[in-house]
Amino acid sequence: MTRAGVSYFGVRILRHVRSDLQDIAARGYTSVLHTFSENDLAYYRGTMAEIVAASHDLGLEVQMCPWGLGRTFGGEAESRWVTMHPDACQVLDDGRRVATGCLNHPLYRSFCKEWADAALEAGTDYVFWDEPHWTVPEHVGIDDNERWACCCEVCRELAGGTPTQAFREASLVDFLREMTAHVASKGGKNTICLLPLTEGSHGVSDWDAVAALPGLSVFATDPYWKNFDEPAGSFVGRFASLLAETAARHGVRAQLWLPSFGLTREDIPDLEHAIEAARAAGIEDLWTWGYEACGHMTHLATPDSPLVWDAVTHALTRRAELDLRPTADLVRLINVEDSTVAAGVAAATSDIAAAIDAITERLRKGGRLVYVGAGTSGRIAAADAAECGPTFSTDLIQSVTTDVDAEEDDAELARLDVGERDVVLGVSASGRTPYTVGALERAREAGAFTLALTCVRGSQLARTADIPIEVDVGPEVISGSTRMKAGTAQKLVLNTISTVAMVKLGKTFGNLMVDVQASNEKLRERARTAVAIATSAPEADVAQAMSAANGDAKVAIVSLLAGVDVDTARSRLSAAHGVVREAVADVVG
Repeated sequence: MTRAGVSYFGVRILRHVRSDLQDIAARGYTSVLHTFSENDLAYYRGTMAEIVAASHDLGLEVQMCPWGLGRTFGGEAESRWVTMHPDACQVLDDGRRVATGCLNHPLYRSFCKEWADAALEAGTDYVFWDEPHWTVPEHVGIDDNERWACCCEVCRELAGGTPTQAFREASLVDFLREMTAHVASKGGKNTICLLPLTEGSHGVSDWDAVAALPGLSVFATDPYWKNFDEPAGSFVGRFASLLAETAARHGVRAQLWLPSFGLTREDIPDLEHAIEAARAAGIEDLWTWGYEACGHMTHLATPDSPLVWDAVTHALTRRAELDLRPTADLVRLINVEDSTVAAGVAAATSDIAAAIDAITERLRKGGRLVYVGAGTSGRIAAADAAECGPTFSTDLIQSVTTDVDAEEDDAELARLDVGERDVVLGVSASGRTPYTVGALERAREAGAFTLALTCVRGSQLARTADIPIEVDVGPEVISGSTRMKAGTAQKLVLNTISTVAMVKLGKTFGNLMVDVQASNEKLRERARTAVAIATSAPEADVAQAMSAANGDAKVAIVSLLAGVDVDTARSRLSAAHGVVREAVADVVG
């Protein structure tokens, strides 16, 4: 089975995690690794179980690693355990104790089993023993990488004297034997990921000894060539071959990890060659560290992280063409793409707010807001304008649109009767629709204030407008289908503009629709409910006020809150330009 996996870390807010997991699944990844640090163990055990469950809900296989646990595994997470248990930490050959758990100490082994139990309780499919190692000298301020640890009393007793390199390696294998056996005894599965070293103070010369451990399911390594200042293709190829051959001898699955962190666009060819080298060695279980090329983490990110993420995703997942994917995959893909639209709209907040302020200023003076658009954009604009009438009892928002495809190309077709008090908002995903551009140019010539809503940057329509609103939604799932993300963005922006403008004009009281056209029983009940909530008056008083006001919720509210008859309430509203809060300012703070 071909697998493509990615590590995920740094987020524990479930709604954000779920969104990211959906993105991972939609991009074609089959598996995810969640880091499980000491901090998670202490404070997020339940959350981690929910994260694993959310992964499984999306069909993702899950691995969980002891991120920075005791400082004997990979990861940037800090260890509280070593602070609380100094007597179980490693000791250098000069007697200096360092903040790293001793792999031979019974207390530390017990803690690692406790962590593994928690990972299994969280529901992980595999416990991923990530880069198990002794103290790295440079991490404790020692330049000599040949300086050995650990020389604590436990290790000296086991070694029968001063520990040797062979003892260190044998102890590491024995530690892993105990950990994998413990996990297997609980019904769990193990992955061991060795550093890409077979010699030196941190290398394991006998990979067969690790691959042969009875409780092992997956044997992995992570030849991050830049970390070792090695050429990508040959370095990855060498360890991929060693991994594949060793795993095959012992009947376990081979898994290889590749970096996407710390890479620039210039490194992408090396990354692609590394993946090719792994596949050439027969490895089809390929992973990357980590999600979005770790663009969220200052220390591991580069300015090119988005490019690297796209490149590694494409190379690892080898996703099928759109029309060949399963239905659930397509639904997930479109949902994930749609979820990016809100962020694009949020990025345009200042321009949207400026547009609304310009609109309300002119509407207060008797002007109108006129939408102009063609095709999908025109239909969305027309729908928003049509909804504003019954929702806010207004004819101040209008539309001039066409849904005839051939008419989009006619720059002279849209006829506008506008002047200096009006605002004209041109809507076009591409920003170059002749129908809309021509209409906006003529509106500007007539003295109207002009706005543009586009889904690209630097368009002709945007250049024509006094205020351009540019929401860049990126490529569509179906190329050129602007009814998708672009249409969603336009709907969101127009909803926001019309709604906030109406709020500013007093068409609401708090968050209540108090200016609705009560044209059917549903809307009449909605108006009565609004009056009841706004005034906290008894039901009988609400009914009487609504009847006296001929169903006008605003008049009824002012009448009840100010304690005046409906004629006085109307006068108050007129003087307050229809704003309920101003009409009752003397009685409501």
